Order: sequence, then structure tokens, then C-alpha cells
Amino acid sequence: MYGLNFPTKDQQAIELWCFANDPPLGVGRYQHLHNSIDLIWNRLHPNTYIWNDWSEWMQRTFAEHPWSTVTGPAASWKTTSAGIFALTKYYASPKDTVVIVTSTTLDGLRRRVWKEISHFHRLRPLFGHMVQSRNCIQYRKGHDDAGIFGLATDKGDIDKAIGKIIGFHSPNMVVIVDEMPYTPEAIVEACVNLETGAKSFQFIGLGNADDMLDPHGRMSEPKSGWESIDVESQQWETRRGVCIHLDGLKSPNITNKTNNYPGLLSQADIDTTTEVYGVDSPQFWQMRRGFWAPEGIVKTVLSMPMITRSQAFDDCSFDQSNIPCAGLDPAFEGDDRCVLRQAKCGEVDGKMTLLMGRKHFIKTKIKPDDPIHYQIVRQSKEICEGEGIAPYYFGLDSTGEGGGLASIFQREWSREILCVEFGGLASKNPVSSTNSKPANQEYDRAVTELWFFFRLLVENKQIKNLDPESAAEFCRRWWQMRGPYVSLETKAKMKDRTRRSPDIADADVVTARVANARCNLKPSAFSHKEDRPDSPWKRFLKKRNVTPEYSATAY
Repeated sequence: MYGLNFPTKDQQAIELWCFANDPPLGVGRYQHLHNSIDLIWNRLHPNTYIWNDWSEWMQRTFAEHPWSTVTGPAASWKTTSAGIFALTKYYASPKDTVVIVTSTTLDGLRRRVWKEISHFHRLRPLFGHMVQSRNCIQYRKGHDDAGIFGLATDKGDIDKAIGKIIGFHSPNMVVIVDEMPYTPEAIVEACVNLETGAKSFQFIGLGNADDMLDPHGRMSEPKSGWESIDVESQQWETRRGVCIHLDGLKSPNITNKTNNYPGLLSQADIDTTTEVYGVDSPQFWQMRRGFWAPEGIVKTVLSMPMITRSQAFDDCSFDQSNIPCAGLDPAFEGDDRCVLRQAKCGEVDGKMTLLMGRKHFIKTKIKPDDPIHYQIVRQSKEICEGEGIAPYYFGLDSTGEGGGLASIFQREWSREILCVEFGGLASKNPVSSTNSKPANQEYDRAVTELWFFFRLLVENKQIKNLDPESAAEFCRRWWQMRGPYVSLETKAKMKDRTRRSPDIADADVVTARVANARCNLKPSAFSHKEDRPDSPWKRFLKKRNVTPEYSATAY
């Protein structure tokens, strides 16, 4: 068959071998995969895996591209398709293949991708020994040198999960990351690094489009840039491979005007979501169209288009001297991270600008003779002194328990540090140089004022070298209007919704406040290009006591 002499007449074995090796006279890797699935499952259990436009598209993409991401709505068979592909890939060369499948939580792993793999394996257990307590199928019982291994990537288990991931070594490595938008960056990086040393490597990322700056969005970014695609785009080339977009409005159940595909998105699902949320809602874009919502649909502090327009990712060169500064967002318990952000403040083309620098994650351990607060103070002080940052140019979030930490900083280091209070009401300071309205008439509380101050700096091109991880946190935090006030989503609600805490962004916000208080960094403040203090226009405004009423939605 296929121009080769096989030592068996078992068609199933022949198709699996051809799927793994793609012989020159074969029918192509995808068709061998298709044949293998039919012979292993559908022949004995009809419609175990139903072929339609979407399932064929996904399997062809998986078979032909070593790097692929899938963005699509809920109920699009993404996880099912990835699960049966993973098992077929393992069956094709079980002795020397490791398949790693991840999901964000243990419960999510068992309800989603591991559930599918377990289902298909029970129907046709060709190779391996399933260990449900460990969510794995071992080729050799008691050994992890080959098989399929499911891992949860909860924040509390990141280090443990990374240790397991980097411990796998096999000629054939396959990684499937489910719920990729919510998977920690470190997990994705560890998975990607498995390519080194592997004879064959494949990566598949699955997710409902959420944020262009989360791991799923970044790996799905078009090679030609986001502006090169829109919601009607179906497939595009990425920097590593391809991304396919499953649009819920084009579900096979809808285009074929049938409901022959159980569990696949239907017209009734579209209608229900439209009625409850509306077609311009974030829920409709993410869970039905499976695409990143346009700017303005979701009110977030920053957006990818805003960051791009403002060139916030770009580097810069200062006109002359600059002042190093730093901000700390402390953490004492739970999943929050203790983050110290370095930065430099100075003039760039005559405009005061904040150049974001390295971020440090302060690691603490529970020791009876070394309290966590003192560990944070000691490590932060060492970093700042090593980077030439004077205590006068250092600040920290002193809200709540941070107040006690601030007292230790003042006692152990210097009373010159800046305490930044996130709680309480907004200040009476003007919103910006172009909006003289007091901040307490624009924002509902202090944390909103601080975050939107950073946004104003970005809009005025006064933030440079913003890193993607920080940008993602700014782009994920929602805000809304509460009467006449701009109100930032609470940290607790954001953590519940996105499964991550904006610790890096909080550190950036503190750093910007330090630069504001100590370096006179203000939005749109030009040191030698602004109007004269006694310009005719300013005298006119002052004489008539005019206060510009800019819409809060502009910020």
C-alpha cells in the first residue's frame, strides 16, 4: 500500500503509521488521520467523532501545521477535536511520544480535555495504562517516559506544573493548551521550550478570544498585524504557524440549517445570547463570534489599539538626564504577587516621559524568625540600592496592611519614601492640564484616579517600553459610569472574572504616581513647549472662571 511493503494487513495500523510518517505516495497526513479516526472509532461506534466543516477544518490544521491556535465560540468542538487528535497522535507512535494537555484548573481539566481523551481511550484502548488519579495514560505502567499527561495550571501550582513540564523528554512532543487565554505566561513558555531537543514538536492552543495581549491572543496575532484581519477572517498566518477562527454565525448547524451535530452551536444559542446580552456585548463577541471584541465594545482602562497608537511599547532616548524611580505593589497572602517595578523619568523631545524598566517579583517564605514584611523591605531596598534608586523616588501601595509595611520601610530604610493610598476618595487635583475638573468630580475613588492617570500618560505618549504582560492587565480591567463618575472594576471582581490579579499594573500605577509626585510628571505637560502662563487664552478662561467639561468616557 502507498508504494510500501508493510509487515501487516491491519489497515488501522497502516493508516496510523502513515499518519506519523507521511509517506511520499500516501494520501497526505490529514487523510491518513481521517482514515485512522474512522477505523479506530467510527467503524465500531458510528458517529463517535462526527465529520463536518469545522471538525474537518480543525483536524486538517492540526495534521498539517506544527504550530496552530484555534479561536472560536463555546460549543464549537475545539476541545473534543483536540482530544481525539491527541490520542490518535499518541497511538501512531506510542513508545516515543509524550502528549501534554493543560487546563487552568484540575476541575476544568477533568471536565474538558481530559474528559474527551478518557472517553475516546475507553472506547478503544489500543495502547497504554490509564491512571485516572493522575490524569494520565502511561505507555509503560509506572513510567512517565511516554504517554498522555494532563496538568492543571492553577496559580498555586505554577512552579509544580512547570517542574513537571520541563521534566518530560521524548522524540515526539505534543502540547495542547486548553483555556489558553487564562493560562499563565510561564506555563506557555515552559511548553514552548519543549521544542528544543525534540525530533518532532507540535503545539495547539485553544481558547475563546478574550484579549489580544493574553497568551492566546499573542500567539494568534497575525504575522501582518491585527489591522490585517477582522471578524470575517477565517484563517491567517501567525509568527509561528496559523490561527483558525471558528465564527459561531457560520456553525455547521446554522449554515446547513440542521441540528444534526449535537453539542455544536445552533441558531437557538445565537438567538438566546442576542436576546440576553445583545450583539454588541462582550459576551456575544467572545462566546458566539469567537473573535476579539472591537475597541469600545468593552470599556477597559487600556486597549491594544490605544497602546499601538500611543507607541507605548516603543523604547525612547532621553534628551538629557533622567531620574530612576520604582514602585512596589506588596502581597501578603493568597495568589497575589509582590511586584517591584523600576522606571526612569525624564524629558523626551521636551515632554516628561516615564520609561518602564525591569519588573522584579519579590519572593518570600514563611519563617518564624524572619517576618514576611521584613523580607519584602530587605529585598526591595537591595534592588533599589543596586539600581541607584534613592528612597525619595520609591513608593508603595500603603492601603490596608500596606500601611504597616510602609512603617517598616520608613524605619528600616528612610522616611522619604512615598506612600500611595489606593483606598478612599479621589483627590481634588485637576484631572489633567487640559481638564481642570477636580479628580473627585470625575472619579469615584482614589484607585480609579490612579489607574486613569496612567491611562492619560499612555494616551499622551508619555509611557514607553510598556511590557505585554503589564499591558494585558490594563487591557483586562473594566470600568463603567456610575452616575457622573468613572468607576473602576474592583480587584476582587476582576480576579473572579479573569482568574488573575493586576499586580504588575498596580506596581506600574504606583511608579507613575511616584514620578508624578517626585519628578512632576503630568499628562501633556511640555517643559518648554507649553503656552505662556499669561497667554491671552488663559487670561480669558481665568477671567470668566470657565472649567472645561470633558466627557469622562474620553479617558
